Amino acid sequence: MSASDKIAVPRSEKDINQPWVQQVFNKADPDVSIANVKIEGPIGEGQGYMNTLVAFLVTGSKNGKEDQLSLVAKLTNFKMMDTVDYMTAEDYLPLDIAESKFYSVAVPDLLSVFPATTKVSEDVVPVPKCYFATSDQTSKMSVRVMDNLKTQGFSIKPFPQPLNLQEMKLAVGALARIHGLSHRLELQSGVPLPDRYDWLLDFHLTKEESYGVSYKEGFKGFAEAFPDETDLLACLENLNTVPAVNEAVKDPSRVKVLSHADCWNNNIMFKYEEDKAIDVKLVDWQTPSYLTPTYDLVVLFMFQSWDIFSNQRDAILEHYHQELQTTLGENSGCRLFFISFINANL
Repeated sequence: MSASDKIAVPRSEKDINQPWVQQVFNKADPDVSIANVKIEGPIGEGQGYMNTLVAFLVTGSKNGKEDQLSLVAKLTNFKMMDTVDYMTAEDYLPLDIAESKFYSVAVPDLLSVFPATTKVSEDVVPVPKCYFATSDQTSKMSVRVMDNLKTQGFSIKPFPQPLNLQEMKLAVGALARIHGLSHRLELQSGVPLPDRYDWLLDFHLTKEESYGVSYKEGFKGFAEAFPDETDLLACLENLNTVPAVNEAVKDPSRVKVLSHADCWNNNIMFKYEEDKAIDVKLVDWQTPSYLTPTYDLVVLFMFQSWDIFSNQRDAILEHYHQELQTTLGENSGCRLFFISFINANL
């Protein structure tokens, strides 16, 4: 594709029109013809506010067969800069770029670990199907065009409800597939993921300041609610887990994988049948990182109920381990994760 044919990154929903969508689909398949694009307007779910999500319907055809897709364009939104003190545009932009690279580069790479003769569904990577993703350094805008999961029956569990046992098993199973496929990719290619992907984030350092702000706000609220708990307040005031976490994350002896790094309830969408979760997608991949697999598990467990952590943890971790071993394969030489190790590091 020449410079003049480069697909522009939309600045707003007004730029998402038939000619632009035609370019997007023809980049992958020149035989696709787009007849109509209907903008349904901005949407949003959960507690997120880092992007503008524009839903739209696309009607098109290929070889005389008409089809309709329900899509969403995820656009850079700088309004967040007006609401937080701990993040600048320079801090924020790498997140959008990283997500664009995750969908356009990493997801195809994860699918490539399977033999070419094996027909593998894209659903094996439990993320939204992405049709186009790119970033523009001039306008500092990014776009991701993905399936609109809401129209497929997926939803984010209302905040602050914790996940139940079935939802947790689906979530850790999805993480296990990402972790396992990335480890297989690393071993098959012989190239460490940080050397392969220069856009991976050092997420703990990226979030350290925001964590600090949240901690100070939480400590202040706790102190106001329990002023007589002087000993506990003294311990909490001096609490500093940053060195311990950094040491664990950077330990060269520990196996690391492609991690979501922000996998909490707000970044997980479930599909339900008769009130039971039957499918899952991990969304908001703006912080892909190279971390130990237990990092994602710890983040996920942090937002759950005491019952899930204390009474159901073993069953959940066993499910993660089983899904991980299935993904790694019996004869792949990748069986490096053990349930005892996972439990000990959670």
